[in-house]
Amino acid sequence: MLSTLTNGAQMVPVLNAVGTHCAVFGNHDFDFGLEVLSERVSETNFPWLMSNVIDNETGRALGDGRVTHAIDWKSKRIGLGCDLVIALTHMRMPNDIKLAENCEEIDLILGGHDHIYRVEKICDRWIVKSGTDFNHFSKITLRFETGSNVPDVNIEEIKVDEMYDPDQEMADELQQYVALVEGKMDEVLGEFTVELDGRFEFIRTSETNLGNWVCDVILAATAADCVILNSGTLRSDKVHPPGPFTMRDLMSIVPITDPLVVIEITGEQLLGALENAVCAYPKLEGRFPQVAGMSFAFYPDRAPGSRVEKELVRVGDEYLREDATYHLATKVYLQQGSDGYVMFRDAKVLVDDENCPELGLAIQNHFNAIKMRLGKTKRPSKHRQSLVTLSRRHSLVKMLDGEELDGPTPLRKSFSTTGSDLKDHSGHNDAGKHSASENRAHFCRRASLDQLEAESCQLAPRIERRIVVLDDKKVAIRDAGTGSKEMNKNKECG
Repeated sequence: MLSTLTNGAQMVPVLNAVGTHCAVFGNHDFDFGLEVLSERVSETNFPWLMSNVIDNETGRALGDGRVTHAIDWKSKRIGLGCDLVIALTHMRMPNDIKLAENCEEIDLILGGHDHIYRVEKICDRWIVKSGTDFNHFSKITLRFETGSNVPDVNIEEIKVDEMYDPDQEMADELQQYVALVEGKMDEVLGEFTVELDGRFEFIRTSETNLGNWVCDVILAATAADCVILNSGTLRSDKVHPPGPFTMRDLMSIVPITDPLVVIEITGEQLLGALENAVCAYPKLEGRFPQVAGMSFAFYPDRAPGSRVEKELVRVGDEYLREDATYHLATKVYLQQGSDGYVMFRDAKVLVDDENCPELGLAIQNHFNAIKMRLGKTKRPSKHRQSLVTLSRRHSLVKMLDGEELDGPTPLRKSFSTTGSDLKDHSGHNDAGKHSASENRAHFCRRASLDQLEAESCQLAPRIERRIVVLDDKKVAIRDAGTGSKEMNKNKECG
């Protein structure tokens, strides 16, 4: 909670004070973006390592991390090609085991990511996982016998409990960050040009622009096909006026930490999820959905379990196919079967909560991405959360490619042949013209995608008929009217 308000600044004095020799980046170090990470790194008094992820903008290690680092300790030199090689890792235990099995040069692996305390010896190499949240740490003693390069390793688990008195100097220093929280609440994240409707009577019975916006942020952040969010997530129960949107507003809407996940589900499971979502309508239940990347319609007067009109469910630009598979972004809370979404329990997890942004953080990153897009940050970078959902990008590309039946004249289909096939009537190769045409099409697509991003920066979410409530009686009347017209038409033709 504190890190979401301080961007992790409260950890700097702690890490500096405990005598850290070096550290390796983990996935959550990038939660607030590369610009913030660079600030935190510059504030620490030790080096950070990153050996296996390259920044495609700079060609260097991501986060300006060092690929390797060497230190002298007790007459031994520790580092790559030295007396002792220690690998600092941040990955799951199975990957640490693979590393131990396949890299003979490593003497000791100190791993993170798994939130457990675990020590295991693989191929005569120790792997040490020292827990999480400073609840444990490990005291590791290495002894070298005379004439031997192989150390004798002793690992002691230290549990941090009430036996230890807090360091008062450190406690006093950290108190300033607790005091910062109240001031941070009035920090302006962005400015909306329309009001946001978060009232329970609407958000738990219908599509709202607040629900659409939050789900669009999730969709863009996870690159999933679609999003289902239980409306009980959004807790403000008020209309947020146009104008400055503060951290206090965000905390009133999303007051608790809500981890996200991407799962693979079938069209049949998705249909079942929608049936569950509207089964209690019109009661103000939190299971009622807000969605993105999809739309559907339902009959509230029909029996629960048969309310959704499956022929009107769309994912992206296509109607639902029950035998198809889709990538769905949702909350871990729903993935575990809560609020009646039991069909998600056994779904394959494509991106777990460790590798998905937390909901409140995804929203903050969205505002930061807008600032980057508008050039309002200290360090311009392409490394930011996407502002446009993958489905909108695909829709635009399909339209520009002429694949939409009612779309504009195709821009690229005439360019599908190879350059060698393009010759004028005199037999000369026309590949140059072909290349120029392709460049124009590419420029048109790039400009259109830029326009989508520019529109996303305007912060003006609206109702888009993603959730439509149908009336059996009106549909019956409409069908009857259509039938009468057809009968009259047939009589005239006869």
